[in-house]
Amino acid sequence: MPLASQLQDVLHRLLANKDSTSDRRLVQAGLLKGDVVFAESDRNVVVGGDVSGIVVSGNRNRIVVQLNEASYQTVRDKLFPAPPGIPPPVPSLLFLGRDRDLLTIRDFLLHRTSGPSAPIAIVEGWPGVGKTSFANVLGRDHDILATYSDGVLWTSIGQSPNLFSSLAAWGRTLGADDLLRLPVLDELTSRLNKLLSSRRMLLIVDDVWDIGSATPFLKVCSDSCAVLFTTRQTQVAQGFTNAKVKHYRLPVLGEDDAIRLLWALAPETVEKNEQVCRLLVRDLECLPLALHVAGRLLRSEAKLGWGVEQLLEDIRSGAAIVRAQAPEDRAEEGELPTVKALLQKSTNLLDQRTRDYFAFLGVCAAKPATFDLDALKAVWEEQEPKPYVRALVNHGLLEALGNGRFQMHALLVAHAKSFLEDDTAS
Repeated sequence: MPLASQLQDVLHRLLANKDSTSDRRLVQAGLLKGDVVFAESDRNVVVGGDVSGIVVSGNRNRIVVQLNEASYQTVRDKLFPAPPGIPPPVPSLLFLGRDRDLLTIRDFLLHRTSGPSAPIAIVEGWPGVGKTSFANVLGRDHDILATYSDGVLWTSIGQSPNLFSSLAAWGRTLGADDLLRLPVLDELTSRLNKLLSSRRMLLIVDDVWDIGSATPFLKVCSDSCAVLFTTRQTQVAQGFTNAKVKHYRLPVLGEDDAIRLLWALAPETVEKNEQVCRLLVRDLECLPLALHVAGRLLRSEAKLGWGVEQLLEDIRSGAAIVRAQAPEDRAEEGELPTVKALLQKSTNLLDQRTRDYFAFLGVCAAKPATFDLDALKAVWEEQEPKPYVRALVNHGLLEALGNGRFQMHALLVAHAKSFLEDDTAS
């Protein structure tokens, strides 16, 4: 049976609650590989007489499925069921091109070595590369939940963590309601460790900004559990000195997956401007955050019936992305920050001189933005650039490529330029 027809049958079973584990695995595998692309439709569409969804197109490279809002939610919950414990947020169905990355971390967490040693994985990467979404998918993975059968304990701690509150919430889930009354953090972590000693659970700590905030969660993790950290701070990842820790730098998407993602978000624009959109994907260096924002901007413009040529140019420069609101899943306290505000979480940690040097790189950067020490000396007029380079690398704003060269992502280049534009405006 052709994959398009097979998928259509599976969707009918999913929506009728007649699906099997193999059905869910088939769709999820296609989703993660990018072979299946889901899009939420603005109108009800019909498959076989059911108000549910429709396979728009199918060939050997891609199956495209449009679903109305209710069906989209149903399929998403089926593919990413909530585990026991405190589950991570439900991932979007626009999560593609990560099958190899997931396989790497999944295999590490599943193939436990003998002896008293819990697997510890740290996923790091550029701001906006998709670390949180990656952790959310992994925390709802069928194989992970079969191994860690008591479920998942998830928390996101951010720049101003309340460690007592996060750990006490885990304790309440495990049946201990009194942990907040303990006088010191060490007592709390000791109690939680004992509670977890008889359980097999995956602990997910998202958005770690300093190694000190991660330490209590390491103490909590018993030998029967595993822990996954995410961070944009290279210095946090490097702070784990245990040789058995798995460090993984999450890369940007491949170009084909990036164009598929942009198509799913703004299909009409991509179909009419395919070559320009492919250039756009390259200019945005395949960063998921930038692609989600670009797709939303293009879709909104297209609905107004206006041409998108100027907007495409603005997006390619990065300026429109930095000014725009972040995607819906990046809401903070009920508000959607701008992309600039998300990036400023990192640049606000820099001292003034390092922040100025970061801004200067936005003006001088070519495409791709790579530098060696001699170039940085010239740009900054600084004879000893190493301390500033080290600070930018530690905060995830430069990436060391080896051989004395460093890279700055295109979105961060646009962010750096915005510093100078703000100074000029003021």
